[in-house]
Amino acid sequence: MEESGRVLEIHGETMTVLFERSAMCERCGACEKANEEMRMLVGRAEEAEVGDRVKVSLRGGTLLKAALLAYGLPLAGLLLGLILGETLPFQGNRDLIAVGLGLGFAGLAFFGLKLSEPLREKRYTPTVVAIEKPCTRRKEA
Repeated sequence: MEESGRVLEIHGETMTVLFERSAMCERCGACEKANEEMRMLVGRAEEAEVGDRVKVSLRGGTLLKAALLAYGLPLAGLLLGLILGETLPFQGNRDLIAVGLGLGFAGLAFFGLKLSEPLREKRYTPTVVAIEKPCTRRKEA
């Protein structure tokens, strides 16, 4: 997926790019909504400056993989905890133990995702593939 936008800010290794919303990104949720425009943090291109138009690319399937990881891992933890709570021989209220284990495993999965975020950040961050410098017209005499 490729989109074109304008560089708003540059900070360290990343930059904020302003895009016009397209039909493809209507329900994505990967960026902040700002009317018909969206802002997204992307990896910085060394040659890019504030005001430049850039073409940004996100590898195919990246959004799907990120969503599966973000939602699927805690859900798998929840289900694992529920199953363990029902099958292991515990004394007391099995349903309460199952819910507690399910929530505990889901919380551990979420905590693990949060800790591994810096490692996954580069893999799921959109990258700049082209820079369009604004043209400057000379005044003719």
